[in-house]
Amino acid sequence: MLSKWQIWDYFSSFNRQHLQSYQGVLILNTFDPLCLKLVKDHLLRGASERTVHHKLASEVNKNWIEEEFQTLSLFGNGDSFFIHSAQDLNAELLEMMTGLDLTERFVILSFENEGANWKKLIKNNELDILQVEPPRFWETNKLLDFVCQYLRLPLSYEAKNWILEALENDLGTFYNSCCLIKLNHPESREVSLQDVKELLTLEKLDQFAMASLYARKKFKDFFEKLILLEGDFEKMRGFFMFMQSHLVKMADTSYLNQKPRLTQYDKDLQSTSKLWKSHELSEEVSKFNNWEIMSKKKDQFLWHELKAAHLRAISKI
Repeated sequence: MLSKWQIWDYFSSFNRQHLQSYQGVLILNTFDPLCLKLVKDHLLRGASERTVHHKLASEVNKNWIEEEFQTLSLFGNGDSFFIHSAQDLNAELLEMMTGLDLTERFVILSFENEGANWKKLIKNNELDILQVEPPRFWETNKLLDFVCQYLRLPLSYEAKNWILEALENDLGTFYNSCCLIKLNHPESREVSLQDVKELLTLEKLDQFAMASLYARKKFKDFFEKLILLEGDFEKMRGFFMFMQSHLVKMADTSYLNQKPRLTQYDKDLQSTSKLWKSHELSEEVSKFNNWEIMSKKKDQFLWHELKAAHLRAISKI
């Protein structure tokens, strides 16, 4: 049976202990990578006493399915699995996985787009299917409210309205921006519009302009501006989180085809994504993730790495 949710309804109403005693195959579909992470973490927290392994669809084959699920074992096996990118399973493997008869264990098949395999599965009423849908364009205020509630961030009414007007209205942008605000105002009872503007309207660092520079491979200009923030670990951490989200979006811009209208930010994503190969973007995400960790630790070596990257960019001109 297909169960559809908006992300704010899912977190307020879905049974947190769903996987505690669940057995069988659960089909999952979420609308972007961050949504997947939040939902996955929420689901698996309810299965803390169960052993769950993670696999990519590319690691799944017929022999593994037969050995893991269809061969009797003297010792039994209660381990469960979370399969990422299940949309990449071929028809035979998908039929084998969805047809498994499991006892005291589960398999979650995570579909990260709505391709042909997904459209075929949702017609099968005998399958357990959980879908977290993208917000409608008129519901972005609810999306921001959800992010604030999730992060326990008390934004003022004026601050929320400004964010809705000034920033790209998607989960990643709201989440990264609110994380930055939370880092700087961890104990505040209400974060004002002025507080938000001071963090998100940065004279030295325009996140969207910087992301565009990097996406267009203008590395010299990018690092030239970035090293001006030497010593400000919190702003750097928030920016590195934003860059990871931006690069992940560049890796798959197909979701933009479902939007009724494209913003300038969307158009920039589409055009710059053509300049990169998928493995290159994956490497860049890892790089920015490492820099985010260094920022969190306030590791002074971060500035050495950024200056070295700047010098490398200059030498290639």
